[in-house]
Amino acid sequence: MVCLFASCIEEPLTSEETDGATAYMLVRGGNLLSSTDSRDNEINTLRILAFSVTGRCVSNVLYHATLNETIQHPINEGNYDFVFLANEPDSYAIQNALNSVTRYADLRNIKYLESCFDSDVAIPMYQEIKDVNIIRGGGGAQVGDGPVVNPLVLKLERLASRVDIVLEAEEDLTAYFTGVTFSGIPDGIKLTLNDNGTFDRNVTRKYTLTDDAGYFTSVIPNAEQQGRGIVWVRKITRFILPFNNFSPVDDADKAFELTVDMKDRYSPSCKLKIATNGVDGATKDNYTLPFNSALLLTGIIQIPMELNVKVTPWGEEEHDWQMGNYYLNVSEVNVSITDFNGARITFSSNMPKVHVLPNLYVGESGTMLTEKVFNDLVFTPVVNNPWFPQYGTPMFDGKIMRYETSRFSYVYDTESKTGTGYMDILLDEYNEIHDKTFRLILSGEVDGGGKLQREIKVHTRQGGYRFDAIYWAGYYVGAFSRDNETGERIITGQKPRLENTTDLGEWQVWVERGAGDIVLSTTPSFDPAVGTDMPGDAENYPVRPNEFKSHEAGSYVTGRGRVYFRVAWKDKNPNPVIDNGLRQPRYAVICLSHRWSTGWEPSTRIYIRQGEAADYLMTREENIALGPLAGKSRTEASKISVFNLTASGYKNGGEANYYDLSQIKSAEFVKYPSQAGAFFQWTSASHPRRAYHPTNPVVDYSSTNDWDGALEVQPIWDNGTGTGYMWNQKAVSEVCPPGYHRPNDGYTDQVSYNGPYPNFKRFWPTPLIERTTHAGDVADGSNDQVYSKQIEKSEWRQSLALNPVVGELLYGFEAELDVQYGDREGWKIYRYPTSPVFNEDESQEKNIKAKDGFYADGYFDRRPIQKQRIADGTDRYGVSVKTSQVAYRGCVFYNPTTGASVFLPAGGRRESAGGRLMYAGETGYYWTSSASPIFPNSFYNAWAQESRGSFVGSVSTSVSTGNLIRCFRDN
Repeated sequence: MVCLFASCIEEPLTSEETDGATAYMLVRGGNLLSSTDSRDNEINTLRILAFSVTGRCVSNVLYHATLNETIQHPINEGNYDFVFLANEPDSYAIQNALNSVTRYADLRNIKYLESCFDSDVAIPMYQEIKDVNIIRGGGGAQVGDGPVVNPLVLKLERLASRVDIVLEAEEDLTAYFTGVTFSGIPDGIKLTLNDNGTFDRNVTRKYTLTDDAGYFTSVIPNAEQQGRGIVWVRKITRFILPFNNFSPVDDADKAFELTVDMKDRYSPSCKLKIATNGVDGATKDNYTLPFNSALLLTGIIQIPMELNVKVTPWGEEEHDWQMGNYYLNVSEVNVSITDFNGARITFSSNMPKVHVLPNLYVGESGTMLTEKVFNDLVFTPVVNNPWFPQYGTPMFDGKIMRYETSRFSYVYDTESKTGTGYMDILLDEYNEIHDKTFRLILSGEVDGGGKLQREIKVHTRQGGYRFDAIYWAGYYVGAFSRDNETGERIITGQKPRLENTTDLGEWQVWVERGAGDIVLSTTPSFDPAVGTDMPGDAENYPVRPNEFKSHEAGSYVTGRGRVYFRVAWKDKNPNPVIDNGLRQPRYAVICLSHRWSTGWEPSTRIYIRQGEAADYLMTREENIALGPLAGKSRTEASKISVFNLTASGYKNGGEANYYDLSQIKSAEFVKYPSQAGAFFQWTSASHPRRAYHPTNPVVDYSSTNDWDGALEVQPIWDNGTGTGYMWNQKAVSEVCPPGYHRPNDGYTDQVSYNGPYPNFKRFWPTPLIERTTHAGDVADGSNDQVYSKQIEKSEWRQSLALNPVVGELLYGFEAELDVQYGDREGWKIYRYPTSPVFNEDESQEKNIKAKDGFYADGYFDRRPIQKQRIADGTDRYGVSVKTSQVAYRGCVFYNPTTGASVFLPAGGRRESAGGRLMYAGETGYYWTSSASPIFPNSFYNAWAQESRGSFVGSVSTSVSTGNLIRCFRDN
């Protein structure tokens, strides 16, 4: 941080008079701190206090500032002692005390509590500079008898200690290790005093794998560790604690104590010390943790436990490179990423240009174009009418030179001849399952050909597939968080280059609805396990705007090439509680616009939801605008659950082919909206509540006892009268939990036709008959109007469709009548759709508002997308595809007026004959509670909702089919 002093007036300047000052001290942030972790260097506020030679405070101003921001602070000519306080705690009592300082001695009475020092908040910092003589006329400042300087360089010191730990063991402790505990922490520090030995030390902090996963990283033992017999390593990073300084330094009673917490085992512990008597020349033990220091603790877990402690200048490693008078300092030279996260590397130099070379090394010898592997690191412009000309084109304002892409930046000050930069390393066009090491080259260059180059090893791992916007695997269409969730949701998709060019495809995202509630960021996830089958908890990875991209403040982000950004809610859901402790959900909408060609720039909306309570998609009692119910009130709309149904056995990780539920209303909701859950037949004579595995087996079940065949009597959901029916199937097959029910699609005490019926043509024997019964007899449309009015009773259509439509939507279906039709066996009957065609173009589709794609719910967006072969031999895709926790892309249904949304995954179905798995990862089939009329070769049918990219609507299907269930809330 840099201060520039100037003065133009002679009379003394009091704190009340500074508003009228005509001279200023300029404060500017710079690359002054040695840590390469941007969080360690974060500055949010800076308080400047000036004291006269008598100790009186003559200036006390708090600024909101960042590390690289210039501040003008008014000050008069004269001699002062300065105190600079950065990141003062967000505490009314502390800030009030600081605002009330009248003399230097007042600072000694101000206490920063232990809670002010934490990994989640900016670290409080402090510096005093005494005997500063401000020279009038902008002449600079003189500290003591030193030379006159302008500017004056600040070197703020953190009032904290950072602790990083590497734990080793000679046995695999994965099943036992649960976290670490620090005890004996002082309850605070006092300003201007570097000794807090008199403070109480009763504070304990506990960090667990469950609640604090972001601190912990599993590491594969290196060759040196393996040579010592080490088989288990855990790296634990960035604990921020108040400093612990006292005298005498060997007072063990004042030491921090570290305990390694074990489940079902003794938890070893030891006192932290930075020097041991008799080791490396030390004459006594030293249990202090000085301020502005970082400690790297390495220990082997044993009893008694010992830790080797190395005190470093706030950072484990230094990656400096120097040539003559030039340097290129890099924060990391060896990083690991998956295709779901990234690595951020910061660097500094005094060379005018620093950039990533266009070629990289693969392994030990091969080469590739950098742009063919990583996202937008090479400084290359978009030639054809770029949206963002600053990316790939040098920008110079007369003082500052900028070299930027959407993932790289180097900013060079031509006056101070210093520069800083960063890069976010993210996989892009190299899109295949792999585990490889690439070597990037970061090159610093000066006029005349002088170069400094650093090699950066990037270990990359990809366990699944990344997709372009193809039919069954498009961009993300929505995201979901529970009431109390504010963690990252990852939105990504491969972006082809601009059509018929080599230009990277540009994209931008902005918040259309909910701008004050949603935060966007292009900073990649730093969860080391995201993109594997065992990712970290998204709640441990908050989303903050990318601090290196000044134009991205949280509601707007930009990029080139692969689309990758993160989205999160800023706060927990503040809406009122409406349902058993659950809050009224709230909604947001973000827009993604991208360049496909020089003349085509499509955009799409992504629907964001916070809240797991069932909610209305379409507003109950509103008037319907279009279609057969135009002008009528939406009386049947209900609240829709967010989750599919499953059996408790599957929810708890079971993998049996099926589970029989012991009683009605005993199924459970899955954990995430994208999870398929279990398949259920509409009803069954033998196993009316059997929950079938969502993926296994793929082909037919092994016996008829495992899969129930067709019914020979028409089942009806509710009670009724008459023969030839299986009445009141609700009493044996309703599996929705208490307070929920299987939604209807019209009547539940009789067959619901819901549109023109019969809807068949006879093709053979000739002549063709345009309308027949399912058996091929001539039929007419005399009942069409009566049947169509039945959708007035449809809970499903009124709840899900903007403008409910009649009939069923299906591809043309041709059948040859089977043996049950006697001498008509072999007749060809065509079944035709009776609903309007669903239009994938949202602007043209007037009835059902739905979009097909991926859903970021903290589960699907954190795991590799894997290939799944279904019963007909085709391949589809999902996550966790070989387990009962499988999740898929699907359809998000939305209300264009309110922004409300709900997601239905495309879990497929099991065929009525034998239970073969079909259409998983492509189509979602969801039961209603309404029986539907018969069609050729079928026994008895029920209405279901079918949804995929170009096909969203109601269909009639056999009750022996295995479909998914989405419950509605009882009104």
